[in-house]
Amino acid sequence: MITRRYVLKAFSATLALLLLVSASFAADGRLTLLSLNDIHGRIYSEKDAGGLAKAATLVEKLRATDPGNVFLVQAGDVNEGPLFFYFHGKPEMAGLNALGTDVGALGNHEFDLGKEIFFEATGYAEFPIVVSNLRLKDGTPAPFPEYVIKTAANGMKVAFFGLVTPALAYTTKGSDDFRAGQDLPAEAERMVNILSSKEKPDVVVLLSHCGIEADRLIAKNTAGIHAIVGGHSHTLMEKGEFVEGPNGWVTLIGQAGSYARHLGVMELAFKDGAVSKESSWRVEALDANVPEDERVAALLEPFRKELAERLSVPLANQPKDMDARKDFIRSSETNLGNFIADAFRWKSGAQIAVMNGGGIRGDQLYPAGTVSYATITNMMPFGNTLSKGTISGKELLRLMETSGSALIGEKDEYDANMRTPTGGFLQISGIRVVFDTKKQPLLIDNNAIVRKEGERVVKLEVLQEDGSWAPVDMAKEYTIATTDWTSGGGDKYTVLKNNGSFVSLEQFILESTAEYIRFLGEMKAEVDGRITILR
Repeated sequence: MITRRYVLKAFSATLALLLLVSASFAADGRLTLLSLNDIHGRIYSEKDAGGLAKAATLVEKLRATDPGNVFLVQAGDVNEGPLFFYFHGKPEMAGLNALGTDVGALGNHEFDLGKEIFFEATGYAEFPIVVSNLRLKDGTPAPFPEYVIKTAANGMKVAFFGLVTPALAYTTKGSDDFRAGQDLPAEAERMVNILSSKEKPDVVVLLSHCGIEADRLIAKNTAGIHAIVGGHSHTLMEKGEFVEGPNGWVTLIGQAGSYARHLGVMELAFKDGAVSKESSWRVEALDANVPEDERVAALLEPFRKELAERLSVPLANQPKDMDARKDFIRSSETNLGNFIADAFRWKSGAQIAVMNGGGIRGDQLYPAGTVSYATITNMMPFGNTLSKGTISGKELLRLMETSGSALIGEKDEYDANMRTPTGGFLQISGIRVVFDTKKQPLLIDNNAIVRKEGERVVKLEVLQEDGSWAPVDMAKEYTIATTDWTSGGGDKYTVLKNNGSFVSLEQFILESTAEYIRFLGEMKAEVDGRITILR
């Protein structure tokens, strides 16, 4: 039955859209949006690729093509890692200031070091930072503008507003003093209504640090947003997505990967107040063909030199040698493997965590004394990030059978093409396992097809909330954290790749480990019987 309330609501929504289009978005014209997202402290060129000095060269070139009608934006996660830890965002923001950034958004990693440093870091920005769904713990709005208005040289009035991921509390422990609004389409619609009634802009741009799937959801459910420049999911979009929303409204979405390796270029053309088909999105690689802007490079170089010195400064005490010897970490439990896996579990809040032994490097006993950023960089040099997902007990058993296949037993007819490589042997937290290397290993070929089931896991238990241990329940779901390498199917862990539940926590595993060291005040772990191997 169609009620009077429903009819009035539908009429009001249609009227609002008509007023929005006719009164607010009437101008025709062109604009260009240049964007960076998910820099994560990678402001310097690495192997002659990426960095803010290269970005500055390209930004200046593109601005010159249409002076006054080109805006540079950043979509969050400017900060992370040792650069952030030591300088609290000053070098990152100095670089973005030098690029002439017009407006920015907040990412979850801006909160990594807590409230005080969050405000210090954002305070270095000489450009406005917008966020519409962030409140303080008491419910009052965060002290940032919900939107800003910019006027282009062609006279077009452009509104920028921002949204931060609803998973803020889930992705960083430093955000305890804040709350992120969860209903993104509702938050976006609220902002469109405010802008249409108060400002009547020609163009509305959302700077989103919510991930590509959330951006699509917002676009499908919200009329009035012309463009979404996104971040958080590190999606490198070669082409933009035109998403149709209510009443045929079209929004163009773009995202430029991560780590300042690409510059996003969104060319917007407007006809009758709407985004026309002439609009486009592309990414420009900041590779060896792009020279560094000498002015920006010189500005940032002193921070690089000081960082190199500070990396060797102790983070905490390391009471015992930490074992990263290749022959041990790829075939048995080690104290370093335990510590890193514990760090993953602590950071993610998962019940279980695993780390592939091949991702822990140095092939040495790291001597007792002190641990520094330089030390843990040597331990984990590959730049992997932390992922979290949900697996069943049956999948957990397959996971550990895959790990057990890396073990070479006596009289083992070892065929590397049918086994997980030794570097795929897992260091673990939140579970304990007994392997019998005399039994049948899991055989999985290089096309990820299981040729024979494994029988090496003879005991598998999961740590309970009360500190007791219980056998794995094949029908139960467990949360698990690991690296993006392992969750992506590296070392033949297709059981995780095919799972489909894993999401990135958008943090380097190095930084997760550093946070855990700072939390504990030391780097200390024991071999406590998590892995038993019968030979």
